[in-house]
Amino acid sequence: MKFNRMFLFALFILLTLALSACGAPPATNWPGLSTDGNLIYLSANSHVYLVQAQNGTETTVNLSGKVTPLRFPLEFDGRMSFYAPVALAPQGVFIVGSASSTGHALYAAQASNASIVWAFEGTKPWLAGPLLLGETVFAPAGDGYLYAFDLNGGKRWEKKLSEHALWTSPVTDGEHLYLATLDHMLYCLDPQSGDILWSKDLENGIIGAPALSEGVLYLGTLSGNLYAIQAADGNVKWVKTLEGSIWGTPGLRDETLYVGTVFGRSGKFYALEAATGDVKWFRDEEGSIVAGPLVLDEQVIYVTEMGRVQSLDLNGAPQWQDNFEKNKIYTPPLLVNDMIVVAPMGSQFLMVAYDRNGAKKWTFTPAQ
Repeated sequence: MKFNRMFLFALFILLTLALSACGAPPATNWPGLSTDGNLIYLSANSHVYLVQAQNGTETTVNLSGKVTPLRFPLEFDGRMSFYAPVALAPQGVFIVGSASSTGHALYAAQASNASIVWAFEGTKPWLAGPLLLGETVFAPAGDGYLYAFDLNGGKRWEKKLSEHALWTSPVTDGEHLYLATLDHMLYCLDPQSGDILWSKDLENGIIGAPALSEGVLYLGTLSGNLYAIQAADGNVKWVKTLEGSIWGTPGLRDETLYVGTVFGRSGKFYALEAATGDVKWFRDEEGSIVAGPLVLDEQVIYVTEMGRVQSLDLNGAPQWQDNFEKNKIYTPPLLVNDMIVVAPMGSQFLMVAYDRNGAKKWTFTPAQ
């Protein structure tokens, strides 16, 4: 089945509006979430917010006797716009790219005071989050290159991988890098040199990063094909065609894959046998499922374009849900200690945290 071109076009328009906004921050974007267990880093519009995981309050800093919210940048800068998840580096540094159409740089910033440690000026917006492996930062860029930097910002190598922007973050098994592209390709690269070790044409665009487990890469395409690919050589172990387009990274637990699809304005949520791709069960959903799920020991949580947060047990029975009417959620849920954090778009809250039973623990709205 071909992917829904109108839905793809609509999301590209949404992204274009977010990237082209200048002056006041854009009203919408596609937020990114990362955590070190103590802080949650929320990339949303004009800032990366540093939020206390325990209670959802914004971290503050004392500058020249004035207490101010700690965010990056400290003051609004119309040349910066963020929505990719940050990468966490040693010594309290985080790394994130700006997706603004007027200023596209990759920044390393100090979390204690939001000062810039180093920056690399790119030619186009940075759309995907970087990956840290050892003492190297791997950053997919809007110009189709994957860049490798040392922790001081020195460029180690660059590799052209796409004629389009790189939308997905690389993943690693500790020895190799794996990166999927919008122009159908899955690459395995040597992290030391950037040399391509193997590549695979999957015949349609890929937006979600692969899930990697026990030497197998699991990823989906906009045509609805879900692949299991051997990480060692790129050979296809199996492929399963699902109903709808696959945008997010699959979740995996106990030899079961969980993935949602975009099917017009609705979606489907699937559980499949990881070994064979056979469907164990599926659930129809009113809204499209763009983001990948969060899979826990006892439940799987996914979010929808209609603003629903849905928890199922691992057999597909509903457990709890929450709804953000007239809002959309495209960001995958994040597990932070024992809480589930989601980032709705267009809501009065930029983040909401739940306990595992679905009770709200806190909400986050930036200080003015």
